[in-house]
Amino acid sequence: MSRYITDERIQCLGHNMSTVSSGLGSFWRLASRFMLEESMGTTGPDGLAQFDSDAWYPLTGHLRVLERIRKDFGEVALRQVGASLPRFARAMPADSDVHSAFQHLDVMYHANHAVNGQPMFSEHTGQLQDGIGHYLARPLARHKRILCECTGPYPCAFDEGLLLAFARFHEPSATLAHLEPETCRTWGAARCTYSVAWT
Repeated sequence: MSRYITDERIQCLGHNMSTVSSGLGSFWRLASRFMLEESMGTTGPDGLAQFDSDAWYPLTGHLRVLERIRKDFGEVALRQVGASLPRFARAMPADSDVHSAFQHLDVMYHANHAVNGQPMFSEHTGQLQDGIGHYLARPLARHKRILCECTGPYPCAFDEGLLLAFARFHEPSATLAHLEPETCRTWGAARCTYSVAWT
């Protein structure tokens, strides 16, 4: 079970909510019901949840929706949702290789979250605001491999899908392995560490 953020001031960008519909396909109608029940978004003309792409929504609600998706559809669905994120998330680095992209990942993550409407990454100062954990990437010298440590509140399966899709955007042969899965955040650990490798 994901470790929920309890600070109600922390928000996620509506622009990224489209990842849920994109990742779930035909299951989107049920997920939309979860979102509306968690007061995420408004009801559109088609009866489905809709979002203002530039508005901020409670991260606690988003995490509850992801947990309900996990319970009803399984971790495969969470991986699919996470895999959709790189196509939608703002602040994606342009024309970068896989190493520089992963170094930018934590900035992108914070730029898509806010505290009371103020983004957790400042383009003016270059400062990150703590409160949502981190994606810390460490390239292995002379190897086509990166270790990424995740300490955020998102479910492990969601992060697996996100990181693999993020890597394959730059290196189509990329694969992902969860290191030491017995210490996974799913079981209450503080972090998960993933190995991303390519040929």
